Amino acid sequence: MDLRQHIQAVFTAVSGGVSQLMDVILHIGAHRTGTTTFQTYLDENRDHLNEIGTEFWGPNRTRSGLFSGLVKRPKNMTHDAVLRGRRSNGLIKMELDRLAQVDVKSLVVSEENMIGAMWDNLSAARLYPDARARLERFAPGFGFHCKRVALSVRSYDKYWASVLAFMVQRGWKAPDDGFLDLLVTQSRRWRDVIRDAAAVFPAAELVVWPFEGFVGQSDQQLAMINNGRIPAMMRGRRDWHNASPSCAKIRKVFLDRGNHAAADQLPDDYSRWQPFGADHIAAFQGQYDEDIAWLRGGADGLATYIENSDSGPAGTHLRPVEVERGHSNDQQERSMG
Repeated sequence: MDLRQHIQAVFTAVSGGVSQLMDVILHIGAHRTGTTTFQTYLDENRDHLNEIGTEFWGPNRTRSGLFSGLVKRPKNMTHDAVLRGRRSNGLIKMELDRLAQVDVKSLVVSEENMIGAMWDNLSAARLYPDARARLERFAPGFGFHCKRVALSVRSYDKYWASVLAFMVQRGWKAPDDGFLDLLVTQSRRWRDVIRDAAAVFPAAELVVWPFEGFVGQSDQQLAMINNGRIPAMMRGRRDWHNASPSCAKIRKVFLDRGNHAAADQLPDDYSRWQPFGADHIAAFQGQYDEDIAWLRGGADGLATYIENSDSGPAGTHLRPVEVERGHSNDQQERSMG
């Protein structure tokens, strides 16, 4: 949707009787950057979120039929899947209209599979190769409502190690040196994923933060994407979900499969599995450093980068605004940066 279409859509919505435009925030991942922790945190606090005018859609909602036909691999799209995707976009628009009519101020949609799946990343040995094509399927549904797109990134050596650990438990084979080389030399970077998202939602603000700077800080993540608004009372602030399995767990998986050679390479302890060697890790860290330098330098005007919980973009101070229950939100809201 270009800017002219965006403005026309806003005019149509206002003239059609919607008194206040609702902000839609799409949190698109990435996998293995604390997404399950964040989603569980929001899901368990729907009542408190509703008190500040925020609604939440997470995997419990998106994977129960709402996104049917919208998350398939592009090469697997059939005519039936296209039709289901159109129906899903129609349902999304109806739901957005309903929420706007009951004066919901913001909707946080958190679904990392919008940009792809971990299985697909490993199958292609590339970082979200179909992200743009996948996101384009959601544009008709979310349309002009999309105010912000949020993405967390992570150092490649930790990201790919975590993906491999997660997928090995679900049937992926032990990676050999050749496959590990492919992951190091593949050309896709976080910059490409960011460019894909910006191309699909050009009128939305794109917010990016490093996983390393916000580990376990769901409050801060919510404040970043929700215009600084977080409820004062929230459950599970210190909870952690779906962490990477330990070496002991991965070792047991290999032993259960009869792969003693792979198992013998792992200690039987609670340390994290790191299948990459020192040269691989050094290459990954160099690539990630280039991404972070690009983000700190303005990301070609495509994204707002927030380094950690103490600093906003361009050195501004980032502090969430806690909204007391029963008080008006209007004076306590503030925009980011």
